[in-house]
Amino acid sequence: MKLIATHPILYRSKQYWPGQELPADDAGMVQAWIEAGTAAWVDPDAPKPPKAKPAAAEPGLAGESPNGETDENLVGKVPKTPVRSRSRKKKA
Repeated sequence: MKLIATHPILYRSKQYWPGQELPADDAGMVQAWIEAGTAAWVDPDAPKPPKAKPAAAEPGLAGESPNGETDENLVGKVPKTPVRSRSRKKKA
């Protein structure tokens, strides 16, 4: 079992972030962290639940969408066009 931080903790001049292992040599601090909910005992060998994969259609409602940018007719959905792409290069 490992003591894992669930919230940021500053202990002995060291910052521990959520997911990092905490030192468990001070029983008083371990008890305080557990009671406050800032740390939890975690079994590293425990099987992790599988992650879900999206199994739904694109969000939006079928209907008349006079956006003029794409051939998709989904109301309430932002069209995927090169103009709206986040990966385009910024102008200098």
